[in-house]
Amino acid sequence: MDILIFTTRQLCYNSGNYFAHRLGVEFEKMGFHCIYCEIPENAIPASGTETAEPVAKTAGKRVDCDAEEQLKKYLNKKYLAIIDFNSKLPRLVLDDNSYYLDSIDAPFYNFILDHPLYHHSTLSCTLRNYHVFAVDENHCRYIKRHYPHIQDAIQLELGADCAKRAVEYGRKEDDILIIGTYRNPDMYMEQIMKADEISRNIMLDMIRRLEEDTEMTVEDALFKCDNEQEEDKALILNSYYMVEMYYRNSYRKKMVDTLVKGNYPISIAGEWWDGYSLINQSNIRRIEPVRFADSYGIVAEHRALADSSPFFKRGVHDRVYAGMANHTAVLSDYNLYRDKKLHGIAELYDQRCNNEEICDKVENILCNDTFFKELTDKAYDEYNKKYSWNIVAGRFIKHFLSEY
Repeated sequence: MDILIFTTRQLCYNSGNYFAHRLGVEFEKMGFHCIYCEIPENAIPASGTETAEPVAKTAGKRVDCDAEEQLKKYLNKKYLAIIDFNSKLPRLVLDDNSYYLDSIDAPFYNFILDHPLYHHSTLSCTLRNYHVFAVDENHCRYIKRHYPHIQDAIQLELGADCAKRAVEYGRKEDDILIIGTYRNPDMYMEQIMKADEISRNIMLDMIRRLEEDTEMTVEDALFKCDNEQEEDKALILNSYYMVEMYYRNSYRKKMVDTLVKGNYPISIAGEWWDGYSLINQSNIRRIEPVRFADSYGIVAEHRALADSSPFFKRGVHDRVYAGMANHTAVLSDYNLYRDKKLHGIAELYDQRCNNEEICDKVENILCNDTFFKELTDKAYDEYNKKYSWNIVAGRFIKHFLSEY
């Protein structure tokens, strides 16, 4: 059976395209034929992921002519599965106002890579055979609760690759790698403060609750602050997206600030770091942003990788697995789920970023060779058992076959 793999959003550092083709390689090894369709970013009219416009908003707008010709190739055909990442496809409608995806005989899997609150406009589309993959268990529960037309929401964490050139222990850079995009949390707080009084007070209360309880999700923070009707919650949370953006970026900045002020050698790779207030500190080395496929080489070169992903309460960001795959020690933020998944194979710090705790863990990683080798060897073994792409692809296929 054929698997149809779309790329309709050009995600950060071309990561969506990488995930699509990396999975496809493994599907092919298992005997499945993959068909790829990459649509240019602006070829499909769609709202951004931060706003919740109804499908009718773009129903009258035409898809780019070349993209339309590509999309027509798959009408009325049968596939084992269709998959896309943060997809634009659910909103596409045909001339008779039926959904494009309903014209293809296959279950559609939308892999939501961040919080589903950003994808309200596509998750709301009532496709006949709609499934979702998500990194976080809480995100799956959220989807099942607010989008009952979606047949299933399945947790699947992404895989990682070893770098093309392995870097031996003694040849790694003795510093901490921070990889990703910088966004200043202050700009989101400014947006919150400009909101109407009721919305502003609710959003500030949500942030207070999130800061007091690091196990709390952004949706639970809203549920505790707002007594509106249940069916309005997903739309309300979408309009309060600034809370989630402030929360994740505020904690990330705290983590980086702690490392910088501790005077540890740091390498930063990613976009928009020119806006970081401490970027000119002498202990920071800038690395030019690279395409996702090349990021594993950067990870492999460094002794440690610092992760901050407080938006995953019951999930793990794939950069953690990239560190495990490349014998790079991972420092990540603590929650109960991550402690269970990563105990003994990564160092976890409290999200409140206690200076003494983080410094102790960094010193252990950078200065204790015995500890470092034991930690990274265990992490690499765990990666081989659970998070290499061939293992992860097998989990996808299991779900595809269960729907066949």
